[in-house]
Amino acid sequence: MTTVNPNAGRLRRRKRLQKWFANSGWYVILISFALITVIPFLWTALMSVRPNSASVFRPARPPEIIPYPGLIGWGYGQREAQAEGEYTALPWDSSLPEGTQHGWWRNYTNTFAEVFQNVGLAQFSFPATTVNYYRVWTDVNLPAYFFNSFVVAISVVLLQLFTCSLAAYPLAKMRFRGRDAIFYLILSTLIFPEQLTLIPSFIISVNVLGLGNTLQGLIIPFGANAFGIFLLRQTYQSIPDELIEAARIDGASEMGIWWRILLPLIRPGLATLAIFSFIGSWNSFLWPLLMIRQENLYTLPLGLAFLEGAFTGNLRTVAAGIIVATVPIIIVFLMFQRQFVRGLSGAVKG
Repeated sequence: MTTVNPNAGRLRRRKRLQKWFANSGWYVILISFALITVIPFLWTALMSVRPNSASVFRPARPPEIIPYPGLIGWGYGQREAQAEGEYTALPWDSSLPEGTQHGWWRNYTNTFAEVFQNVGLAQFSFPATTVNYYRVWTDVNLPAYFFNSFVVAISVVLLQLFTCSLAAYPLAKMRFRGRDAIFYLILSTLIFPEQLTLIPSFIISVNVLGLGNTLQGLIIPFGANAFGIFLLRQTYQSIPDELIEAARIDGASEMGIWWRILLPLIRPGLATLAIFSFIGSWNSFLWPLLMIRQENLYTLPLGLAFLEGAFTGNLRTVAAGIIVATVPIIIVFLMFQRQFVRGLSGAVKG
């Protein structure tokens, strides 16, 4: 005769509850950190579409965190749209009188304000506008800053992918005297802060290479990266040596093995390095500040510093410029996020 433990069911329920709380606890922690991280970006995004400089979070008042369409458009005609509700003067419209300034604006403020008033959310909402983005794009030479940053960032990424993948291959898969010493020497350069190398790098770039006040001066000094060599070396080490030996037996050259066999296999590592390189180059401020003197060669970080001075006290316009500078980084990460995770896991395993 078997006896039934009356506490068995209670123990099973307790274990299930403990397991649920254990998993949920980590989710709560991760979500909390995510919310804390995203709040500054959320505040910036909301400020960039506000029609006035009042902060989203004001003391003794509900936060205005729900935007609805207000004055939306681009070009000339903001005041006309505010007064009459709309303004339309498209460039391809041949019926327009000569000298008409082109623009397209619609004012949806009254329509949506009434909707939010009816559902009781008026105190939490505000009319969003594209005026701040239009001001940033026209009053400051933001398209040129954006183009310069894009050219520099893409060039640095391509150079680093080429040089780091070449340098990491012999350090990972070839046998020669001093290989480990060379690798640890390269790795030791990571302990030095970037600011420590700015002065010698500046002297070499300007006095020796003659790269002062050029976009090439923002690209060539960062054509190789010790972290990139380390990352790709670890990725190479996850590839079986037998694959390379088989290619050598078939008569493939070392460059052919690198190009045809290894590069396709380390795409996650390359994507990871591309993200790090792009973000680092896109956000670089000190080096362009030292190298660039002409305003038409400014990158976005320099342009944003100029923007803050040009629109002193107008946080809305500064916030719009920050959003314009941040969106490309988010797009690049979203495009390569899967390879990014795989590349980091491969580097850790190696």
